[in-house]
Amino acid sequence: MKKMILLYNFTPERMRLVRRAAEPLGCTVRGIPQKDFTLSVGFLTGLTQQSDRKPTAESFNQEMLVISGLSGEGIDIFLAALKKCGAGYIPIKAVVTETNASWSGYELYHEIKKEHEAMSSSDKR
Repeated sequence: MKKMILLYNFTPERMRLVRRAAEPLGCTVRGIPQKDFTLSVGFLTGLTQQSDRKPTAESFNQEMLVISGLSGEGIDIFLAALKKCGAGYIPIKAVVTETNASWSGYELYHEIKKEHEAMSSSDKR
């Protein structure tokens, strides 16, 4: 499985910082243009064929980072490197799984955002 990081809504400067963090792990970093937000994350990472699911048209403008092909330890190293290189905390992030590989960037974003908000609200109790 190819090591890859997908970046949605990242500025060129922020992409450069992520590349700096990912490079030692041998990850390809790919900025996803908005026109490709309808494509499945599995397709974008080379894991699957493009699904025939009807894409959702809801847009988003928050950064989202999607990781593919890294082990648990590799993910930990990458996240620590993000902090060290100055990229900071990226709240909306996901790992490509068998379950979400067929999801579009839009679908993944909305699911992860919903989970992030649920976890954040339970932390405040």
